[in-house]
Amino acid sequence: MMKKYFLFLMVLNFVVASAQCTIVGADQIQVGERQNYSVMNAAENCVNCYQWTHLDQKIILESDTKANPLTLKGAVPGKAKLSLEIRGANALAKCSKVIKVIAPTSNVLTVNEPKCNILVDGFKEIRVSNNVVSFEPNTTESGFSYKWTVIYRSGNEKISTDKKGTFDFSNDNVIDKVELEILVNQCTKTITKTYNNYFWWFF
Repeated sequence: MMKKYFLFLMVLNFVVASAQCTIVGADQIQVGERQNYSVMNAAENCVNCYQWTHLDQKIILESDTKANPLTLKGAVPGKAKLSLEIRGANALAKCSKVIKVIAPTSNVLTVNEPKCNILVDGFKEIRVSNNVVSFEPNTTESGFSYKWTVIYRSGNEKISTDKKGTFDFSNDNVIDKVELEILVNQCTKTITKTYNNYFWWFF
């Protein structure tokens, strides 16, 4: 009888110990964005008892998968399932969280009030190589003078007076803003384009 009682207690403890845990973190992230995820009411002094996993390539686990919290990055648009197992001396907890990965939000384009009839109203980005981008105005008209000013996240600026402005960029040298000034017959028009944190990662 006593053995059955102890066996019952062991089974009960296992059932209780196997209760679900809760992952805390954003439900949605952008491609290239980093977020931290943690387990609610995490046990103190828990060393190597966490195991974070995921089954697809929509997210990238960037920090120690056996520690809490976890840092991950959005990789491909879609729904990703992040799973966690917490193993203790006499306990096991499992939980998961579905994270929606979305494409980066579009950049913002602003055009000042034209001082004359300049039909250029925007420009596009063209990849020249892995670390070089060319900006091209959306016009075939000739006779204009161009001044491209690129402002990097570091605060550095570069200028080009070619019709197509060509500049270098990288993950460590990100472009935050591009300004195009167009001049013809004493008239000017300025077009400014800003970029969010994830545009160049996705470019």
